[in-house]
Amino acid sequence: MKKVFVLGVIMCLLLTINSGCSRNSETDAQATTKVSVSSSTKSEPVKITYWYWEDTEGKHQEMLADKWAKYTDKITLDLEPIPSSSFHDKLLTAVSSGTAPDVFITYPSWIPELVGLQGLADLTGKFDSWEYIDEVPDNMLKLAYAGYDKLYTFPRSALTMYLYCRTDYFKEAGLDYPKTMDDFYKACEKLTKDTNGDGKTDVYGFGMRGAKGGQSMWSSMVLNALPDWNYFDANGKAQLVKDELIKANQKYIDIFKNGWAPPTAPTDGFNEILQNFKAGVTAMMYHHVGSSKAIVDTLGADKVVAVPMPAGVGGQFGVLEVTNLGVYSGSKNIDAATEFIKWISTPEMQDTICTELKQVPWVKSVAAMDKYQKDVFFKTSADSLTFSKALPIKSTMSSFTEEVWPQTFQRALLGEITSEKMMEILNDSLDGKQ
Repeated sequence: MKKVFVLGVIMCLLLTINSGCSRNSETDAQATTKVSVSSSTKSEPVKITYWYWEDTEGKHQEMLADKWAKYTDKITLDLEPIPSSSFHDKLLTAVSSGTAPDVFITYPSWIPELVGLQGLADLTGKFDSWEYIDEVPDNMLKLAYAGYDKLYTFPRSALTMYLYCRTDYFKEAGLDYPKTMDDFYKACEKLTKDTNGDGKTDVYGFGMRGAKGGQSMWSSMVLNALPDWNYFDANGKAQLVKDELIKANQKYIDIFKNGWAPPTAPTDGFNEILQNFKAGVTAMMYHHVGSSKAIVDTLGADKVVAVPMPAGVGGQFGVLEVTNLGVYSGSKNIDAATEFIKWISTPEMQDTICTELKQVPWVKSVAAMDKYQKDVFFKTSADSLTFSKALPIKSTMSSFTEEVWPQTFQRALLGEITSEKMMEILNDSLDGKQ
């Protein structure tokens, strides 16, 4: 019996020791887990880089940085502005070399090129359960798909083009604002003046953009000679060599040849035409609502008005300039980049962006706000949506807009080639024959 009793005591002691070890092991495991969670919380935040262009220096930094920091401390945002004139080439170089930013702006016409380089992450399904997806108009989403069955980009901005006209210049000349292309050319001539009688032109009728980016201005005023306003016919072939377009193109070239545009027009980009208009050097300027604040701040609201694009023989047409946001396929932080796109596309941020950068609201609830409905520049933009079209999404459009058009148009302005030859070169470019 004594042996049994001693044996029993020993067994109890062993069980107690084992039980204690088990509890200690569990406690240690819990402590390890807690340390791990704590360590994760204190880890460095994910960093994403965003490439963008802007007309007003510093606006993105002021507009996004603080708000993003308040939104999350788990993802830091590196904002990097790139000049619009070199954006396309720099982006393609970065994609090709594997150094592209996590998020970047792209035109729909660039998407085939970027897909060909396998530079765009597939975003299909990432926005299906997003709470604001119903606020995205179908046409904007269609342009984001760009004809592919996968979603490679997401809508960023929509802009329609119109004419900025100096009210005092028109009143002084006794002219009505142009409603047709004939009215427009008449205004270009009548508004070109030697104001001090020294034999030199001081005011030019129109600020022509001959450098890169001027193809939207050109197409709005030349392609309206056709009723379908399109670079391509029903069979997908370029149709710029039609007689109606060659004649319309010659009239547009003659703005410069007649001295109705500044002598720097062949190389003038956006900044040049904006500065000329603000300085009173030109009476009309082609652009969108994004320039309205800078112009009004300089000239005053009483000296400028927004006028819808004048109608050509084929009707009234204008360019719908859409930009999208893409995510680099080689990014190590695709989910974080997608989170940024969702955030910047919320109604609150869209309202901020449209107010600060003067862009046309595309989020439905934002577009319905009174402040956009009652502003003359926003209203002209919204009214122009009914006759505005985006540039075709074709693999040849990127090289056409970035290289071939500016080089060829400049040659035509300088008299090196005829209007007919210019249109032949552009036509071949669009058909991929160059």
